Amino acid sequence: MADQVLPRPPALDAALDAVPAVEPAAEIPDPLPNPLPAEALGPEPAPALAAVDEIMYVYYLLLCGIFLPGISGLFWGGKGYTELWGFKNYTKYEPGHKNTNIIITVPHGGNLYPSKQSNGEGWPYRQRYGCKASDGRCCSWTHSCGLTSTDCKAVIRNDKYTLVIARDIADGIEEITGFRPHVVYNMLRRSKLDASRDIHEATFLIPDAIIAYQDYNNFISQARSAITGRGLLLDIHGQSHLPERTELGYLISRNNLNNGRYSVEQTSIRSLGERWCGTNKACFKELILGDRSLGYFMNQQGLQAVPSPQNKKPNKAKYYRGGYTAKKYGSRDRGDIDAIQMEFPTTFRKRWGTDSENRVVRAIFSFLNQSYYQDLLTDGGL
Repeated sequence: MADQVLPRPPALDAALDAVPAVEPAAEIPDPLPNPLPAEALGPEPAPALAAVDEIMYVYYLLLCGIFLPGISGLFWGGKGYTELWGFKNYTKYEPGHKNTNIIITVPHGGNLYPSKQSNGEGWPYRQRYGCKASDGRCCSWTHSCGLTSTDCKAVIRNDKYTLVIARDIADGIEEITGFRPHVVYNMLRRSKLDASRDIHEATFLIPDAIIAYQDYNNFISQARSAITGRGLLLDIHGQSHLPERTELGYLISRNNLNNGRYSVEQTSIRSLGERWCGTNKACFKELILGDRSLGYFMNQQGLQAVPSPQNKKPNKAKYYRGGYTAKKYGSRDRGDIDAIQMEFPTTFRKRWGTDSENRVVRAIFSFLNQSYYQDLLTDGGL
C-alpha cells in the first residue's frame, strides 16, 4: 500500500509562509570526503518559526504525519540518475528506475554540521543523554529537559563510510540489472540529526532538524509509493564491536535468535516469509539463517554474517537486531515491502573497495534473485 501524505490544513498556511524560500540546490560532492564548515552552507535566510507556539504547532503536525515543504528541487546530477535534495541540502533522494523494487537508506553517514539554523538561532549538538519523563518510564529529548539520565542514552557517533557503501551498492545493482535502486541519504552528521530514531530523540526538537527529519522520511515514503507490489529496503549502518562480521537485522532480538524463539509476524520480512512459508516455522528459519537467507549468500561470497549458516546466532556477542527504519518501513506491520538492516563492521568499512562492493552486491542480488524472483524479475521489477 502506498504511503499517504496527508493534505495540509488551511490553518497551517500562515505558519508555513514564514519558512524561507530555498534556492535551487547546488550539487554537493558525493561522497563528502571531509566535514564541511558551517560557513560552507551559505548565507542564512530570514528568521522563521522562531516563536515557541509556532514551533510546537509544526511539531504537532509532524506527529500527525503531515509533511513540511522542505524539498528544494529536482535536477540531473550528471551521473545518469536524478537527485532530489531536501531543505538546505540536508537530505538527498536518488529516485530509482521505474521498474526497480529496491530501496537503500543510509541514515548515519552524513558530514554536514551547521552551527546555525535558518532562523538565525544556534544549532547545538544532540546531547548524549535525555531526561526521564515525569512518568519515570519514557525519555524526554530536549536540550532544556533538566537532569539527564543514563537510561536515556542518545547515540551521536557517525557510521563512517556508509554513504559511499550505499552509493556503491546502488551502482553495483544497477550494473547487474540495468535498473538503479531508490537511494535516500541523510547528509547531516548524527550529532545534528539521527534519521533512524523517533522524532523526539532524532531532533531534540531543533526546528531545522525537524524539517530535515521529515524530508528524509518523506523521501522514503516517496520511494515506497513508487513501488508496485513486493520490494526490499536495505538500511545501511556500521558497527564497531567484535567479532568482525556483518549483522543482519530482522527485528529479532539477540536472545530470541539464540533461543530460536521468533515467528514470521514479528519480523521486518513478514511479507516474504508469509509468501514463501506461510506458518511453517522451519521454512521461515531458512530465510533467516539457512540456505535461503541473505546471510547464506554473504557466506558464499566469503563474508562473515550473523545470522547465517556459518553464524546462526550471536551468542553472547553484541548484536543489532534492526531499528526504527526497519520497524517503520518494513513489512512487520503493513504492506509488502520488507526491510533488512545491514550493520557492516569497522575494518570492512575502512577497507571498502571494488572487491568488497562486488562481493556484497553479488550476495544481495543472489538473495533477490531467489526470494523475490517472481515479482522483481518477471512481473515488471528487475
